[in-house]
Amino acid sequence: MKTYEPGQIRNVGLYGHQGTGKTTVAETLAFLGKATTRLCSVVEGNSNFDFDGEEIRRKSSMSTAVGWAEWGKNLVNIIDTPGDSNFAAEAVMSLTASDLGVIVVSAVDGFQVGTDKAFQMLQEAGLPIVILITKVDRERSDFNKVLAQVQEAFGGAVVPIALPIGTEAAFGGVVDLVGEEARMYASGPNGTKGAIPANMNDAVASAREVMVEKLAEQDDELMMKYLDGGELSSDDIKVCLAKGLKSGGVVPVLVANAATGAGIDLLLDLVTGYGPSPLERTNFKTRKGDVEETVVVSPTGPFLGYVFKTTVDIQTGKITIFRVISGSVPADGFANVNTGTRERFGGIGKLLGKKLETITTAVCGDIVAVVKLKETRTGQTLATDVSQGELVTMALPATCIAYAVKPRSQGDEDKLSAAVQKLVEEDVGLTLSRDEESKEFLLHGLGQAHIQTAVDKLKRKFGVDVEMKLPRIPYRETIKGSVKFVEGKHKKQSGGRGQFGVCYIDMEPLPHGTGFVFEDAIFGGSIPRQFIPAVEKGIRDCLLKGVVAGYPVVDFKVRLVDGKYHDVDSDSRSFEMAGSRGFKAAFKQCRPTILEPIMTVTIVIPDECLGDIMGDVSSRRGRIIGTDAKGRNQVVKATIPMSEVLTYASDLRSMTSDRGTFQQELSHYDELPQNLAEKLMAEAKIEEEEE
Repeated sequence: MKTYEPGQIRNVGLYGHQGTGKTTVAETLAFLGKATTRLCSVVEGNSNFDFDGEEIRRKSSMSTAVGWAEWGKNLVNIIDTPGDSNFAAEAVMSLTASDLGVIVVSAVDGFQVGTDKAFQMLQEAGLPIVILITKVDRERSDFNKVLAQVQEAFGGAVVPIALPIGTEAAFGGVVDLVGEEARMYASGPNGTKGAIPANMNDAVASAREVMVEKLAEQDDELMMKYLDGGELSSDDIKVCLAKGLKSGGVVPVLVANAATGAGIDLLLDLVTGYGPSPLERTNFKTRKGDVEETVVVSPTGPFLGYVFKTTVDIQTGKITIFRVISGSVPADGFANVNTGTRERFGGIGKLLGKKLETITTAVCGDIVAVVKLKETRTGQTLATDVSQGELVTMALPATCIAYAVKPRSQGDEDKLSAAVQKLVEEDVGLTLSRDEESKEFLLHGLGQAHIQTAVDKLKRKFGVDVEMKLPRIPYRETIKGSVKFVEGKHKKQSGGRGQFGVCYIDMEPLPHGTGFVFEDAIFGGSIPRQFIPAVEKGIRDCLLKGVVAGYPVVDFKVRLVDGKYHDVDSDSRSFEMAGSRGFKAAFKQCRPTILEPIMTVTIVIPDECLGDIMGDVSSRRGRIIGTDAKGRNQVVKATIPMSEVLTYASDLRSMTSDRGTFQQELSHYDELPQNLAEKLMAEAKIEEEEE
């Protein structure tokens, strides 16, 4: 591959709802751009971009993949992102690599949740946007209906610059409104230019008038010329299109049948002719401590790069994919700003899916890959020197569901940890933690399907078969009543020196959140001073294991009021046992109950879902704290027991057609209803008897 100058590079990300054909668009871009010699297909299972076994089986992307195309004098880097919200972190990570976002919309399915999410995400990232309406050859496809939907949703900036020739099975070409010509595709994906069909003259004239008026608004001088009745020349229109696209003032709409390639050449013309080069990206910032600085993007400046994707190949090893933000990749390696370590590499390559082609250098703005970096992970910044600071990027979506994972084979614990670490390197939407209380490994993700996919990959790719279950809820045991002078006695005589210790304790409840308070109220030496700490230790040793349900005990006070000892047989161990037995006996007499964790849940939903969500919160024993309007959405704040929101990510997705999101954090503990507490205690007793 030839070396391109930074001004000749275009970085294009493909976004949108699941199933709209983003990967098919990517395949056609690569084919037209001579990166492949055949037009590969998701349906046929030979896609360059969906190469993982599970992606091939599902015929759906689950991970970001990159490729490239050469068009005219330009290099087009292609970033194909998954549309499933379970893998939304992949799309967010790609925003640093993309300079322009193409939102792919199905002419059959129309405006969908993923369309809206992609538009909002790209706007937040400050990237220019193009809308590509695909599948116009399918039955029930309706270009005009879908165009109206996106214009209603996204406003007057959305303007078509191409129209389809024919509908459904009769679709055969595209009218280029900017060039005022038709492109027909009877002979293949490279369009043949010709005259616009006569029966479309009126529709084309009307659409072009709207387009020209919108484009004229992008330049004050040309706008005045247009308003004064002057005709804008072809060059004028092209200047306005480039300005409007780069500024976000215009969101051009194109049309294509990506499966055959029809219309994709016009997309390549738009991207290379009017889209921004990496040198025009001005919103990069680095952070050093609390100070942020704007990055001056320069081909000759110090090297700065950002890792937006990592893949782990069984044969090749770890492949690190990064964008060169500024400068060029130094031949002698670079520093990892996040870890402070230096990394060296054997060579640089261009990826097409998983196929790596070696190149000699990586210039400013290019997207490249290196293999077997030891310390570098996704989301980290590479630089000439660590003092350059970490790149500031958009926050990833917070994980919203967790499952406990356990190897089916007892000897695979260490293997599980290593495999999950590799998995987390590939998918930044996943995190692994260990619950110190339950000793469970918890895999956190963006949805139940996200976790299940990860578990399937653990088995298929890394040979670790695991069980997954909902995590153990961290209930707490406490008391509602008081008791006085309960005996705790430990006596053992088996020849020789025995063991003897007796204590008497009072017990009473304390306010929520207080914990455990121990009071020494011994007078007169009924227990020698050196043994009193042993009584407290005996009680504390029982706190984590619980008494009635196996959960930690909280919010109570023990007063040590009396006891007995033996000059020979008493020792610290005897009084530990006495304290433990006294505590358990007193606890059972103090009306024990269970406390459950209550979460503060913030739910963002469309206006029309408000009633359903509020009703659902009530059905989960939740309490609405308040609601607030935020644009087209409602923000509902509520407190809900943790046990009722373990699978809320999937439930909310279903109730809102994937338009709702939520975040949660621990608020406080509250008493579990008596019937549920009794059930929990009964289950614990059954388990104890079975053991």
